Amino acid sequence: MNPGPPKLRRLLPLGIALAMAAVATVPGWSQLRPDVGGEGRDLAPILVLAASSLTDVLPRLAQSFEADGGPVVRYSFDATSRLAVQIEAGAPADVIVSADAVWMEWLADRGLLAGSPVDVASNELVVVVPAGRSALLRSPADLEGVGTLAVGGENVPAGRYARQALAAAGVWDDVREAVVTAGSARGVLEWVARGEVDAGIVYRTDALAEPAVVTAFTFPPGASPHVRYQAAVLNTSDRRDAGAGFLAYFSSPEAMATLRSAGFDPGGEGPLTGEQVDGGAPGATLPSVASAIRLSLLVAFLATLAGLVPAVALGWLLARYDFPGKTLVSTLVLAPLVMPPVVTGFLLLTLLGRQGPLGSLLGSLGLSVPFTLLGATIAALVVGLPLYVLAARGAFEAVDPLYEELSWTLGEPPRRTFFRVSLPLALPGIAAGAVLAFARALGEFGATVVLAGNVEGGTRTIALAVYTLLEAPSGRETTWILVGASVALSLLALVGFEALNRRQRRRVREDHGR
Repeated sequence: MNPGPPKLRRLLPLGIALAMAAVATVPGWSQLRPDVGGEGRDLAPILVLAASSLTDVLPRLAQSFEADGGPVVRYSFDATSRLAVQIEAGAPADVIVSADAVWMEWLADRGLLAGSPVDVASNELVVVVPAGRSALLRSPADLEGVGTLAVGGENVPAGRYARQALAAAGVWDDVREAVVTAGSARGVLEWVARGEVDAGIVYRTDALAEPAVVTAFTFPPGASPHVRYQAAVLNTSDRRDAGAGFLAYFSSPEAMATLRSAGFDPGGEGPLTGEQVDGGAPGATLPSVASAIRLSLLVAFLATLAGLVPAVALGWLLARYDFPGKTLVSTLVLAPLVMPPVVTGFLLLTLLGRQGPLGSLLGSLGLSVPFTLLGATIAALVVGLPLYVLAARGAFEAVDPLYEELSWTLGEPPRRTFFRVSLPLALPGIAAGAVLAFARALGEFGATVVLAGNVEGGTRTIALAVYTLLEAPSGRETTWILVGASVALSLLALVGFEALNRRQRRRVREDHGR
């Protein structure tokens, strides 16, 4: 085996040494190594899956638990509904801290809990608004005139609690059309903090942790579900004793003081239980299959259509001209292809949101992008455009410039040459790029959920519908229908791409053979 050029062989040991030194400086690395630490201390870490509303307080609890002699605690935060599905799928975790008793019962019914859940804290729902707008809302009745109200997904705890509270307050039917759905309470908080929505319903502790929002009001006792946080050791854990020790730590004076300082009520005590809240709230709902498929096809078609002119123009420019800044233009065009889609969505939201430079301008014209079909289309367009441009560029590069020169010698101006010679010859490759961009738009998720939200009948495409169903205790049959539709549409698009691409290659070979 050839180890590479001499210079590379000399640099390789140095690179490995630098990489090992960099890893060794990562916080907590020494704690995870079995040969480092205090004598007799159990250094094998435990993994805690916790509700996203515990993001700020759990690391503090873990730090004090470790300082008190406990093992290292690692943690992963998400909506309880997604954590429960991850556990069912075999996530190698030791402890679950849930914000929803329903999901804990779901786990217990499947034999995934090592014992009965323990109440560790409680919380309550509040309505938050961007800083400076607190005087606009004072009670649930004032929500009837709100433009956009962000809540969690209908199957995640924060979203279900919010819908129960709105129904118990008698305003759900009045605000239903204003509701936009985020993935979790923290997603709602981010939208409110950025001013993208007029108000949001989050946990009290989330509101205390974000200085860019203010609490407009707290739901009255009769309309507020009692938000209980329950913890349990998982039956699949091989660190049950260590996990039980971490659960016991929640009742220590130090842990209870930490929870209080973060706005929680320690011990899960509260004046209400979820069953005491008036019924009538919309429960767990399943996305509409027909709506999701229709929206996916519509968004993909609109994104592909909108990208046609930019893709052809950029493909032609990059294929036929050398100019200062060409590398920069190519880099910017291809950037969404390598950036995480969530990052792309965040940048689009920053640019096109209410407070963004383009969003504020569009808002003054009465045009809103976030949480609309337009937003979903723009997200799909941006993530699919690089593939579109690459295909168009390759198609134009495959066209022999000799044909264009012959057209010019016959008196045809460059514009007519482009439309009568270059474009027709490159058309199969451009069509292949369009099909590929269409397929990419069908599967777009990350940028869409950040910019356009997850609005049933408005922006909930197949990918978002499947994501929503993963949070639901039921609906596996619907999930498979959507998955099957997604796979079938994607494969059909790829078959079309391959056929068009093969046609373009055949045309190029025929041209070169003449």
